[in-house]
Amino acid sequence: MPANERQAEAWNGPESAHFVAHADRYDRQLEPFTQALLERAGRGTNQVVLDVGCGSGATTLAAAASAERVVGVDLSEPLVEVARRRARVARITNAEFVIADAQTHDFVAGTFDLLISQFGLMFFDDPVRAFTNIRHALTTDGRAAFVCWQGLHANEWLMLIADAVRRHAELPEFGGQIRGPGMFALCRPDEITTLLGAAGFDRVECDPYTPTILLGGGGNLDDSVDFLLGGGMPAVCSVSWTRATAMTYSESCKPNSPIDTKKGSGSAFGRRRGWSPPRHSLWRVPP
Repeated sequence: MPANERQAEAWNGPESAHFVAHADRYDRQLEPFTQALLERAGRGTNQVVLDVGCGSGATTLAAAASAERVVGVDLSEPLVEVARRRARVARITNAEFVIADAQTHDFVAGTFDLLISQFGLMFFDDPVRAFTNIRHALTTDGRAAFVCWQGLHANEWLMLIADAVRRHAELPEFGGQIRGPGMFALCRPDEITTLLGAAGFDRVECDPYTPTILLGGGGNLDDSVDFLLGGGMPAVCSVSWTRATAMTYSESCKPNSPIDTKKGSGSAFGRRRGWSPPRHSLWRVPP
């Protein structure tokens, strides 16, 4: 089987459709991570940047504002086409996009000063090979910074989904390298350190980051539930996700006191109930 064949099939098929149709909403939802990632990565006018798993190009184009050149790589042709179109519309000429698998792509050695990635590094079927190939593409003193998920239980918004689904089906175990590619494959800092060390990185730092996000990128509660129904979150739980289950979830998220809500924003946030701030981690990996 070719490397990452299942991922290639998914991201050039049904998995990409929702991301293409709602690219702007995803960007608004993930904006806090984009900002934090670029701030932690550092901005330099002479940097050549590699963005792995660039998707529809939000991080690539944001990095292009201060970098000399940015190359976004993704194996999803539909998402890369969105990214290229955005670059043309915005007349951004120092960003280019390549349809490729970063695990096997023949990068020119020592090309890039900086690797960035926003939730794009958890899906390799051979992570050591993938990160070794990416490290090969960096200069000797190159740096890397990327964002990936902490575990399910650290993400309050996903636990709301999981609790709703648990009423109808048993949840499988998630997370860690042993369970293969997936949303939580890089949820454990010790495994990240070991993986990156094996690939040639050192001085690995794993920092927890817990922002508040605009779930669904805006809209009212029904809009946000519909957004979740159409996206990949139900698949995270590997069970049948029906509208009845979704509405069970939405009932647990309604803005009952004592939650302070923003009417019509789709972003009512609270610690006890409501759209809670999700917990994620920002991993900065300077080689």
